[in-house]
Amino acid sequence: MDLNLFFADLASEKPVPGGGSASAVAAAMSASLLEMVASLSKGKTDEKDLEGRFQEITAEVKHLASELLLLAEDDAKGYDTVIQAFHLPKNSEKEKDTRGQAIQDAFKGAIAPPLALMKKALSLLEFTEFTLRKGNPNAFSDAGVAFYLAGVAFNGGKMNVLINLGSLKDVSFKVSCRNEVRQLEERFETMKKRIEIIIRDWMAACMD
Repeated sequence: MDLNLFFADLASEKPVPGGGSASAVAAAMSASLLEMVASLSKGKTDEKDLEGRFQEITAEVKHLASELLLLAEDDAKGYDTVIQAFHLPKNSEKEKDTRGQAIQDAFKGAIAPPLALMKKALSLLEFTEFTLRKGNPNAFSDAGVAFYLAGVAFNGGKMNVLINLGSLKDVSFKVSCRNEVRQLEERFETMKKRIEIIIRDWMAACMD
């Protein structure tokens, strides 16, 4: 992804990319920061298990960053499909039915990228918590920024899931998605509270 071109498109009047893609890019930045912190943490401990875990994290978040940039593109494509569906002809009852179904299918498809983003953001929080607790203390603030970026990504994904759900008529699908969102949100809030305590205590110590 060319970020200069992405930011130009983001600032334009074009409907895509939008907030969903921006959220995925925020998550990709979070992953890249975590890769840096994990790399800086390797070789700083005599604990073999800890050293091995940082090696794993380095590889995992590097892969995750690439996936998240692709997800940013998928999010834009998903909403572009919605727009195309709205542009279908509606001159006859058959065309109206075809168009209506295409719109519903497009909205369902547009939900997949932000829902996936929420799940990947949770993975970032797990890596962040470990890195804040065990990582190189000189890079603590970098891991902290990664946490906040992951939070932006999670909430951005959630908002985009919910706004697309609002346009769906499939009640059972909506109920299922909302239940999944609630479950993801519960996990997010639990980890978020733990990590916020770690960061708050660190900031308090820095102010002493």
